[in-house]
Amino acid sequence: MAEEVTYDPASRLMRVRAWGDDPISDWIVSKREVVQLHETHGANRLLVDVRDQEVAPALFDILDFGDAWPTTIRAAVLVGKDTPDDMAFLETVATRRRKSIRIFFSESEALNWLNQP
Repeated sequence: MAEEVTYDPASRLMRVRAWGDDPISDWIVSKREVVQLHETHGANRLLVDVRDQEVAPALFDILDFGDAWPTTIRAAVLVGKDTPDDMAFLETVATRRRKSIRIFFSESEALNWLNQP
């Protein structure tokens, strides 16, 4: 697995960190963990760090993933140098389906966006 899911109870912030070759199967497993954390703790903010991701899933997989993303979880994605176009596609898919996923190049900007009401 090329992803790690964590939860900080003090800030009620969920985090996913991805690295290397990151297939859609890893995305799906992490999404299940995030949804479980959301249901257990009521957390609805997620910071996804893909700065070390070298290869993203195929575009059709990203399309399906963005389409199926829960509307109740707001996700900020920290983008790296290897997959910015893939993550921009995910943001576009999500936006068109009224999901809250946005890409960032700065962690502080991502956290500021997540902390907005």
